[in-house]
Amino acid sequence: MTTFKSTLLAGATLLLTLGASNPGYAQADSYDQEFDVDSGGTLMLRSDSGPISVRTWDQERVRVRIRNAEDFEVSLEQRGDDVVVVAEAERRGGIFGFRTSNIQFDVDVPEAYNVDLDTGGGSISVEDISGDVTADTSGGSIEIGNVTGVVTADTSGGRINIGDVDGDVSADTSGGNIEIGNVTGDVSADTSGGRITIGNVGGDLLADTSGGNITVGQGSGRVQLDTSGGTIRAAWALGPVIADTSGGNIYLEGSETSVEADTSGGNIEIERSGGAVTADTSGGSITIRQAVGPIRADTAGGRIDAELAAFSGSRDATVELETAGGDVTLRIPGGHNASIVADLEVSRRARGDYRIYTDFPLTINEDDDGNIIARGDINGGGDRIYLETVNSDIHIVSTGN
Repeated sequence: MTTFKSTLLAGATLLLTLGASNPGYAQADSYDQEFDVDSGGTLMLRSDSGPISVRTWDQERVRVRIRNAEDFEVSLEQRGDDVVVVAEAERRGGIFGFRTSNIQFDVDVPEAYNVDLDTGGGSISVEDISGDVTADTSGGSIEIGNVTGVVTADTSGGRINIGDVDGDVSADTSGGNIEIGNVTGDVSADTSGGRITIGNVGGDLLADTSGGNITVGQGSGRVQLDTSGGTIRAAWALGPVIADTSGGNIYLEGSETSVEADTSGGNIEIERSGGAVTADTSGGSITIRQAVGPIRADTAGGRIDAELAAFSGSRDATVELETAGGDVTLRIPGGHNASIVADLEVSRRARGDYRIYTDFPLTINEDDDGNIIARGDINGGGDRIYLETVNSDIHIVSTGN
């Protein structure tokens, strides 16, 4: 039979014993109660308000301390190795029918233990722990240390900080920054207003913010990054990378699989890709390095500099580079089989100012309007390459391999 000791402090010392079958409710100013448990159990804490702090210790016990609880009905119950704490505020005036309260919770649990925490208003902190962690607050920050287990953190208004996690992570806030360390599993991070910073991720990664920068480490799965107003930076990924921002630059180390990058107002830089690359910006330059293709890049106002990497075997290495105003440079292996069309549109006042420069034998003509067209098959013809710009130069460069 499970035994426990309790010390309840409400001005004077009060002894309260709660059974698993009939926990009941009690009212006091302060509570201090301990439960003998084995590792692997779960602390479930539900409160209408108040901050929650969970620490770990090297004892097979759960200690619950509650302060300023005079306006709450409190239940503490043990169910096997689980401990359940419920604090319900009395409806006696005040905002939304509740009195203003300073109730707070401090809990010690074994180092290997699960925690499930929910408060109607207050910060939540959890130290390093081996076990699943669920933290939910309607208004406050969430701080979680290093975890071996699944982490779920949700706040309606506050930042979220999570350490390294051996498991999956889900973090959601309606207004605050999100910072997460290295994660072995999947990660989902969503904030309506703040930056997102995440370390290396062993699974799929989804990060979404309505207003802030996104910075992530290496990814072993699919990486999808979206911000309505900020810069995106991502390290190398094994899976496909999708990056979208409505107002900022995009810097990507690239992907083993494919890369899609889209910004309504900024530059795009992609260092490498083992597959298809699509880059689109409404107002900025595009730089693509060491992509095996196909490559498609489009900007309404900026230069494009792209490099088609050498590869073995057969694959689609089509290239389309289009800009409404900026130099276009394409670097391709000297032995690549391609059919090239380069279209340089020149306004009447700019005739003679711009050229197509090529390391390959192409036929270059100028039409009656002063536009310059270059065409030709290199190494017998092959992948379609199309380049287009207005009032700028086009460079087709052999990388010599």
